[in-house]
Amino acid sequence: MTFAEFKAGEPARCMFRKLGLSEYLDAASSWRSLRTLIVDFNDCDQGNFVKLVRQCDGVCSSGERILLHAICYACDFAWLADKLQKKGAVWQNMDRASGEWGRAVAACIEGVAS
Repeated sequence: MTFAEFKAGEPARCMFRKLGLSEYLDAASSWRSLRTLIVDFNDCDQGNFVKLVRQCDGVCSSGERILLHAICYACDFAWLADKLQKKGAVWQNMDRASGEWGRAVAACIEGVAS
């Protein structure tokens, strides 16, 4: 799945809407630009992205949670995904996402190499 396909897909749009960050997904033209936009938004002194992810993690469904953690990984916040996973490593649950959601998770993992 290309970044453009990920960006246009309902799972990504749904998660970025839940985070209140749709405009960042819309503005990104690649995985690299998405990472840059999210890291800049986070502002290391404020932790804006971290706060939003923690809030969303507590209320999203199990399938959404898997994609949320994969988005963290793709945006250079793998440590946060690991911290939010209560038992074991976050990657132990990645295979539980299926269909379009599973493809979006795989795209995030693949996107890190981009």
